[in-house]
Order: sequence, then C-alpha cells, then structure tokens
Amino acid sequence: MGRTSHRYALLLPLLLLAACSSDGFKMVAQSHSVAYRLDPDPKGLLLSVPPICAVFPAEAPSAPGYSALTGMALHAALLSSKHGETVLDAGVTASRINKAGLANDWHLLAVSYRDGGVMDFDRLSKIGKAIGVRHILVPTLAGSVSNFGPRLDFLGLTLGRTFWTTVDISLQLWDTSTGDLVWQSTASCTAAAEVVIATRVSMKTAMQSGFVLMIDDLVQGRSESVMAADVPDTKMSGEVVK
Repeated sequence: MGRTSHRYALLLPLLLLAACSSDGFKMVAQSHSVAYRLDPDPKGLLLSVPPICAVFPAEAPSAPGYSALTGMALHAALLSSKHGETVLDAGVTASRINKAGLANDWHLLAVSYRDGGVMDFDRLSKIGKAIGVRHILVPTLAGSVSNFGPRLDFLGLTLGRTFWTTVDISLQLWDTSTGDLVWQSTASCTAAAEVVIATRVSMKTAMQSGFVLMIDDLVQGRSESVMAADVPDTKMSGEVVK
C-alpha cells in the first residue's frame, strides 16, 4: 500500500502539469452585415484625420455591468485590425458629452434606443455636434453564455476543465447629420480553452474577435463572414483570468 501511494505521489505532479497545459484558445465566429448606404468610404471613415467617427458608450441590456467591457473590446478590435486608429474612443465620447452639458440628452437617447432601436434625430444631431464627428459606432452586447466540462479526472478529483464562452454582439454605424442608420452587423463568437480549475475564458477575448470580424465586413463590403482559428498561448497573455 505504501509503495502504491508513493507511485501516486510521483504521478500526481505530472497529471497536474498536463491539466494546466493549454494550446491556447479555439475561436469560432460568424457575422452577418447589412449596408444601407454605399457612402461614406469605410476606410476613410475609420482612418480620417481629424477624426470624423466616434464610438458611443456600449449598450448591454441583458448585463449592464458588462457595458464598459464591451466598449473596451471594440476599442481593442479597432486597434488590432489596423482600421480604426483615429476613431474616438467611447471614453472620449462620454467626456465630451458630459462637458457639453448633454448628459440628460444622452440618457434619454440611450433609453429610447435601447427600448425601440431608433436614434432620436434631434438628440443624435446635438450630441454629434458636441462630440465633433459626423458618424458614430454603437456597440451592443446582446447576450452571453459560459459553461465548462471536466477535462481530466484523477482519483475522483477534476484537475482541469474545458471552458467556453459564447457572446452575441452587434455594431451599428449612424450618421448624426442625417439620422440615417448607415450599416449594421451582428456576430456570434465562441472562445474555448482547456484551463486550470477556477479560471475562465475572458469574455473580452470573445467579443474582440467578433468585433474584428464585423469591422472587416464593413471595410471589405462583405455581408457575412465565418472565422475559425487557434489562438496560441503566446497571444493569450492576460486573457485567461482567475
């Protein structure tokens, strides 16, 4: 019995090491996009100097606490896609709205948009002028689901799990000077990883990948896209969090 226990004691660290290892994320995303106007040129819109496009503070009706994370994911997607370096971040947008004394107008606009899906033209135009841009991007987190399953069991103890997160997001482009909805897109993205107990796949990773796909649709003029990829450990630093 003592020899068997000693053998298990030597084997356990190896099993733990195997359970902690990961090849990175498995990423699958699909987008559907619709353009209602052929202008403006998307590349010029997202790279204009001075900026003519800004990001509105994100909406997350089903999980309001994730609105800031949704906005950060879009910001990261714009930078990583190399298409939106000059687009004003949602933080800058919020500051300019507040300094212009339009916080209440913004609140009423956001509520009416959340309830009815339409931007009130008078408030949209007023806020667009205060921000100093003609076009705005509106990111929304429609919903998210996370789950896990055991990956390795040893002596009744689960040593690792496969964790996945699926997010449904949307992105709209509005013209503040005319009130037109210029373009919109929806995407569903699933990120899965084999991780250590008590860790999870970051929602931001899944959302960022979906936004990258939608931005590429906008720039390339595509109506839909599908992406499946492996994201290695070297590119996932900070994206598997405790």
